[in-house]
Amino acid sequence: MAVQTFTTGQVLTAADTNTYLANSGLVYVKQLTISAGVSYVDLGTCFNSSYDNYVVSFTNIVTSTSASVLFSLLSGATATSSGWYGTEFYCAIGGTTWTGQLAANNGAGAYCAASVGSTTAWSSIMQLQAPYLASYARFQYGVIDNSYIRNGFAYHGANTSYDGLRCTLTSGTFTSGNITVYGYRKG
Repeated sequence: MAVQTFTTGQVLTAADTNTYLANSGLVYVKQLTISAGVSYVDLGTCFNSSYDNYVVSFTNIVTSTSASVLFSLLSGATATSSGWYGTEFYCAIGGTTWTGQLAANNGAGAYCAASVGSTTAWSSIMQLQAPYLASYARFQYGVIDNSYIRNGFAYHGANTSYDGLRCTLTSGTFTSGNITVYGYRKG
């Protein structure tokens, strides 16, 4: 929808408000509060035909031990088992050198936030493109904790529709945190 510019003296009707304010921005889809003691969390039924692209916000995630986080897509309760490709770059807080590492190479999921510490919470924003469409799903993320800044990119090389996201720790369990999914409203 085109951007509407209103001029002095023009009447803003209820129809204008409904059309122009409702057709912009991010739309809340789902939130999950992580229960302590679980090694993975599923955000089921959060992707659908209403949106093509999503933002997933991870807030104050705490784990029982230092671990990496593996992301995979869900179809119902079944997680992807292969087809992930990607990379991650990281730099120590206060550091000057960025290091790259392979985040996935036809793996079961894409590694994100490799070796996040358990002493303080970490947070992340992830952008996802086309998880519900029967095409390659792609994502980009940024993660920060008290030790590292990480940026990564990955895609799932299958023309399959998925309706959810699984976050699995490579060791230990989650202690707390929140995950919120937003859809980019289609104009």
